[in-house]
Amino acid sequence: MNKDLSGKSPHHQEFTADLEQLALKAVMLTEDDLPAVGAFLKDLESLQEKLAASSAPEAADLVSQLVEVAHRLVLQEIADAVQALEIISLGVSLLQKWVRQGGWFRSEEEWRQYCRLLEEAGLTAPGSGEAPPEVPGAPAFEDPELLANFLTEAREHLEGIETRLIHLEQHPQDLAAVNAIFRPFHTIKGVAGFLNLAQIQELSHEVEFLLDEVRNGRLPVSSELVDTVLAGVDLLRAMLADLEEAMTESRALREFDLTPIKARIPTLREAASQHPRLGEILVDQGVVPPEEVAASLARQEAEYRTRPLGELLVEEGKAPPRTVAGALVQQMAAARAGGETVTPATVKVDLAKVDLLVDLMGELVIIQSQVRQSPVIAAATDQKLVRDLGQMSRITSDLQRISMSLRMVPIGATFRKMVRLVRDLSHKVGKRVSLLLEGEETEIDRNMVEAIYDPLVHLVRNAVDHGLETPAEREAQGKPPEGRLWLRAYQKGGNIVIEIEDDGRGLDREAILARARERGLVAAEENLPSARIDSLIFEPGFSTARQVSEVSGRGVGMDVVKQTVEHLRGKIETFSQPGQGTRFTLRLPLTLAIIDGLVVRVGRERYILPAVGVRESVRPKAEDCFTVAGRGELLRVREQLLPLVRLHRLLGTGNGDIPATEALALVVEQEGCQKALLVDEILGKQEVVIKSLGPMFQHIPGVAGGTILGDGRVGLILDLGGIFALEQG
Repeated sequence: MNKDLSGKSPHHQEFTADLEQLALKAVMLTEDDLPAVGAFLKDLESLQEKLAASSAPEAADLVSQLVEVAHRLVLQEIADAVQALEIISLGVSLLQKWVRQGGWFRSEEEWRQYCRLLEEAGLTAPGSGEAPPEVPGAPAFEDPELLANFLTEAREHLEGIETRLIHLEQHPQDLAAVNAIFRPFHTIKGVAGFLNLAQIQELSHEVEFLLDEVRNGRLPVSSELVDTVLAGVDLLRAMLADLEEAMTESRALREFDLTPIKARIPTLREAASQHPRLGEILVDQGVVPPEEVAASLARQEAEYRTRPLGELLVEEGKAPPRTVAGALVQQMAAARAGGETVTPATVKVDLAKVDLLVDLMGELVIIQSQVRQSPVIAAATDQKLVRDLGQMSRITSDLQRISMSLRMVPIGATFRKMVRLVRDLSHKVGKRVSLLLEGEETEIDRNMVEAIYDPLVHLVRNAVDHGLETPAEREAQGKPPEGRLWLRAYQKGGNIVIEIEDDGRGLDREAILARARERGLVAAEENLPSARIDSLIFEPGFSTARQVSEVSGRGVGMDVVKQTVEHLRGKIETFSQPGQGTRFTLRLPLTLAIIDGLVVRVGRERYILPAVGVRESVRPKAEDCFTVAGRGELLRVREQLLPLVRLHRLLGTGNGDIPATEALALVVEQEGCQKALLVDEILGKQEVVIKSLGPMFQHIPGVAGGTILGDGRVGLILDLGGIFALEQG
């Protein structure tokens, strides 16, 4: 290599910068964006001029070859534009390695792949085609920040690919879905090549090639094809996980066996149905007689397919260039069918910064409330000061709302993870299931996203395995053979509601009750209402399955679902109709950081009750208060007798013997159970920022956390479930 392009000379740095820009542009090229390809060609020609005076003939030859490929692509002289872009991307990757490694060293596999693509395109590889030895000990990770961004974006791409694949399997004629799957694979491949991640690039290329065959109508969409692409997704995920671990542990990347997935591709191609090729299109259009096309094909075969058919037809004067170009455009029309979607401008922000912003906004809300409640401010008569304080309050509220929205993410990503789960489960248990997603745009606190994933998995698995019938069973009942499963999300009040509903057999209440009696959960002579029977499925270890399978029957899951939902300050409800289906409804707070609270005074202390659990407040009358042996105090509210809970005694705040008629009763509900809580007065309703009480106090029964009130004092946030448990204990 010329000394001017080695080491860390200014020439080397300039050349490296040029290559970096070329590599980024190569990743973004698409076969139908000829202006971008033309601009890229100019950059290549500029690079060619810089290399002309160097003593690196291999690099100069390679750049000259890339210039020729780009030039022919602009003139639409290459039939397979996608393959041409692959040649360009791979060639730039080889040039980058040349600069990084300080010499002309090439990966044998990568070089052979490059030469093979050139041969298929009818071009000649520079040099002898022999790959020089690969340089040992080449650095694996040159830019950790770029790699970290690549990991995040690649995983997002793979999630979207999975969802679209399932859709494509159900709608095989949707060309937009094919393009939507092809593009992220193309992006992953290009960036992986830019970052020198050879195996990720190679696997992405193999799958991308398969999808390109689908785009061009040479390969039909089938379950086998979807299985192959999903296998590629799984393997790419494993590679990304290994990359992340390797970066953390400063070790080399693990070698993955790509042979099994590569072996599937020829089989799929052999089973593919035929689609009109370029010659057939021209014949159908009446441009070239069939015998003339056959003669050109014979010549192409004799020349070992080094020349594209379109080029031969133009050269032989059988078809004008414009007509051939139009036929090629028609052949690639599927690639452009999907179009491009416009996404809003976004910026990536460290999650730790978002959490810090939310915490600081919480502090701002608290201090603003303290300022407003200051006796000095309350006594102020200056109207301008009052107006300024009101404006400050509005701005603070807006800032708090915006900062909280930064933590909110659409639940659609979590829903889409269920698509693959349903597909795999339905195949395993021999059922046909259509998964319908509704309300994917509904937003939820990002801290809750991972927390609700496992409950959703349990509920979806149960719906597929227990809820939905086999196709034969459904047809015998007059139902369509394909079962339907809905995942819905929507906001209602201060909650997000998630529903998992199926149109299957419904809960078998007789089997549930029989199993509960076997385990001693229900007395033999005891009769329970339907809602109580349904709630038995949430008992720890409860299962009606007589046989343990890979899917279910181990008696774990539903109790975990309930515990997780309650831990998130939510609740779960069950609705079921025999023969019609079952619906599970999860009601969760929109965020774990702020709640709507009712501030109450109990004796000398003030507490906050979650407003979502408070149904009404009443002033007890003497004729509505009762004391029943064995049941304690009861309060009659709307002809219903409710247990009366004296918070004064329960929380040890004094004044526990106050007559109920001199206090206020709040009717609260938890898990379908209602009680009346006795308090001294309601001080107001406000949004409160939840603060942790620290490790020493975080497990106090009946207390969910704390907050700082307007006067600077701490108020404890009560947990209704814990209060009910304390009262019963």
